[in-house]
Amino acid sequence: MDNKGYHLTITLKSDLCAGSGYSFAGVVDSDVCYDKNGLPYIPAKRIKGCLRETAEMIGLDEGIVARLFNEGGSDRAKGVFIGNAYIKDYQELFQELDGLQKEYKKYVTPQSILELFTTVKAQTKILPSGVAQDNSLRFTRTVNHYSPLEKGQELSFYANVETSGLEETDIEALRNLAKGLRKLGMNRNRGLGSVVCKLEDGRIRQFPDFEEKKPAFAEEKDYVLSYRVRNVAPLVITTVQDDKTEKYVTGQSVLGFFAGAYLERGGDPESEDFERIFLRRGVIFSNLYPADPKGLPYFPAPAYIKCLKKTKKYVNLSKEVPFRPQDCAALGLDEAYASGNGNQPKRLNGKFVAGGKDKISLKEVETDIVYHHTKKSARQFSESGDLLYAFEAIREQQTFAGTITGKGKDIQALYDILLENGDKLRFGRSRSSQYGTCVLEGCPEVRELESDARKIPAHERILVVLKSDGIFLNERGYTVRCGEVREMIKSALKIAEVPDGGDCYSELEGKILTGYYTKWNLKRPAVPAVKAGSTFEFLLDKELVVRGQDLYVGERIGEGYGCLAVLANDGQNCAIEEEKKESVPALKLQKAEDLCSRLLLKEAKDQLMQQAVNAKINISNPAALGRITLMLSESMNAYPADPDKRYQDFCERIDSIKTKELKKKMESILDEMICQRDVEEIVRNGVVERKIFKISKDKLKYSSNVERMKEIGGLYKKISGTGAPNFQEEMKKLWSDYLMRILIQEKYNQKQRGTQDE
Repeated sequence: MDNKGYHLTITLKSDLCAGSGYSFAGVVDSDVCYDKNGLPYIPAKRIKGCLRETAEMIGLDEGIVARLFNEGGSDRAKGVFIGNAYIKDYQELFQELDGLQKEYKKYVTPQSILELFTTVKAQTKILPSGVAQDNSLRFTRTVNHYSPLEKGQELSFYANVETSGLEETDIEALRNLAKGLRKLGMNRNRGLGSVVCKLEDGRIRQFPDFEEKKPAFAEEKDYVLSYRVRNVAPLVITTVQDDKTEKYVTGQSVLGFFAGAYLERGGDPESEDFERIFLRRGVIFSNLYPADPKGLPYFPAPAYIKCLKKTKKYVNLSKEVPFRPQDCAALGLDEAYASGNGNQPKRLNGKFVAGGKDKISLKEVETDIVYHHTKKSARQFSESGDLLYAFEAIREQQTFAGTITGKGKDIQALYDILLENGDKLRFGRSRSSQYGTCVLEGCPEVRELESDARKIPAHERILVVLKSDGIFLNERGYTVRCGEVREMIKSALKIAEVPDGGDCYSELEGKILTGYYTKWNLKRPAVPAVKAGSTFEFLLDKELVVRGQDLYVGERIGEGYGCLAVLANDGQNCAIEEEKKESVPALKLQKAEDLCSRLLLKEAKDQLMQQAVNAKINISNPAALGRITLMLSESMNAYPADPDKRYQDFCERIDSIKTKELKKKMESILDEMICQRDVEEIVRNGVVERKIFKISKDKLKYSSNVERMKEIGGLYKKISGTGAPNFQEEMKKLWSDYLMRILIQEKYNQKQRGTQDE
């Protein structure tokens, strides 16, 4: 069997439009796929669909097609796994662009990056009479044939390919399918989407190196393995709603991945080890929740933390929240914490929180709506078999963190699996193409569970918060009743509660859990559960010993359900401060240096061209204006790469003008709008034989917005390498473009004045 890694190289032979399904009214009717930084890519589902289409066209054996593209009905995903196709050095480019400092993002924007790689084309329908049909004008954005980063080179995209359970003959068939793939994207019969595709050995690396640690495990001791991953592809985690995704990776999905990887290594599904790890709760796989770059996890917002509607202050609802402004002083609070007059506390729906006692930091998971088109599928309920559908997906390049808890003998095996599959962790739906691929971020950490033990003294108030959804079962079946769930948690944690200790805060929210079983091609049975964030307060009668940061209660805890956190709830102050996020240090630009430099130069040029539109030279004679424009055009054509010779040539042409008034006018324009000319006279026998005109970068005048140009120049100098051109030298090259724009604008102004005179 073949389980090696490969990659597809897709080289453009024409412009390409791999449509995203998005449009922008009046601007772009069909847009390409690009990430949040503006870098274009080719979605894996389009690639896999075109490969499948190629297999049908060449009449490939149905058995090979079934093995390659995995018809379904299997316990494990097999066949070909294809990732999105990205440009060269994409991961490095993304990280550097994402970490740009604020002053650079003013000029290096996603749209400006996208404009480097793409062009917007217009098309319309022509009637037999030769006249354009009304309302048929359409604009399509296409990825350019040639790379903007490598001069003269065709743009190439690279997609990682993994195979599972395939023979060598299947791989050879896949190579031939790649060779046969000649067209991609929209308007393939109208000149777009011509490509050359090749399957090559080896994967494109998607994560940086890290120093691997070799922990020693005692077989019967309990350990916690902490790790974090970054999703290099969008994630779609099943929910009750087919078009929605969970905002985290469920423990059920994590367990499924490790079980599949365990079997891939030759593990026996009938063995006692497999049953203990994956079926009998011998190991607990937590949810993977969003995390910051340092690995600090954020958990679903607890119910006791609320945000006041008007003042946006955060409060602990288990404490007294003042209603009137005059009540705040008695509690030592600012008047902004008064909840009256429509300033009521609101839930933090969809948000994740780190901290929780006096200070918190908040995080939201970024998502996108993605569109797909299914062609001629027997499973679709449409007459033609075609179906356009959309669903929500977690945006790529976000960090998630979680834990695995179990005995040393089991954690050792799972630790090895994690490192072996560190660049191809797959979770959620559509894992074989476009979705679900994650990579390991840094080396996993292992600690003994006993080292986390802590004691909470008697007579303290505590909050027990569900960090994940919980499933609770009693003699009457599944329950989501607040009182019953509270008693079950109290019993499981062995909490001795003060009798008649007064009112204790509790807040519970229910939900329905479901899933999808590939072999059945059906959803799993729906189960009622208690939603993460639900909170229960207790007043302790005796000391409570808490073993570990995370405790698990209820059913299916091996899949991460029922994770609890125990928090101290001392003090009377209800105020909770939001911590400001630490600024992430900017990465030193390497791969993105050239791209950012070009965009800064483009911004500087755009500034000049905007100024040129507003410049006024008042040449009233149209013939004279046309003559000057022709002179400048001829100088630009004569010396396209040398601004100094171009300037000298143009000045010589101006010097040859016989009309003194026009000659003086143009000399004045050059001195005032371009630079004060340096003139060297060559004298022979007392006669001026020749004049040499020189342009000096230190005397350039054509930027009226000095501060803006100085800012751009400073950023360019900081961002550019030692071999990059000098900013002033680059600006000097633009003098003729600037002057040409002024002359063209003056011609337009003359027409406007003539129209007004008439």
